[in-house]
Amino acid sequence: MTVSAPAPAAPHTDAFKAALLAADIAVDVAVAPAGAGWQGEPDDSAFVPYGVLFPSPGHTDGDLSDPNTYFDYEVQLTVVGATAGQAERLLDLVKATLVGRQLAVTGRNSYRVQLEEGGRPLTRDETVQPPEYYSSVLLSLRTGPA
Repeated sequence: MTVSAPAPAAPHTDAFKAALLAADIAVDVAVAPAGAGWQGEPDDSAFVPYGVLFPSPGHTDGDLSDPNTYFDYEVQLTVVGATAGQAERLLDLVKATLVGRQLAVTGRNSYRVQLEEGGRPLTRDETVQPPEYYSSVLLSLRTGPA
């Protein structure tokens, strides 16, 4: 009996990032994307709202013959805006773009993206000037062998 290797997380992260970029959402993994945020002097220039993906390592599921058949992946997506409304609108766009969608994950068959409990409510960050607004959602995706 051969047990499959666990699926890698990176192609799942890549699929989320690709779907968001295709929707013209500025996004990167664990850092603010280039070209996002203030486009010049804060408060005197445009602010491009953006998202930051924080991927999990995921975990496997299956049966006794192959406990690694399925891969359950989660990612936290944090959005940043110059105003509460800007951050909330971006979060709505993110959910409309991802929730219920089957993502193309290299070498895997994908279930639909699910919105999970958790995340972070809209918060004003006073540690940066001018203040910015953050919110996050937790999304999950189950994939199986192609």
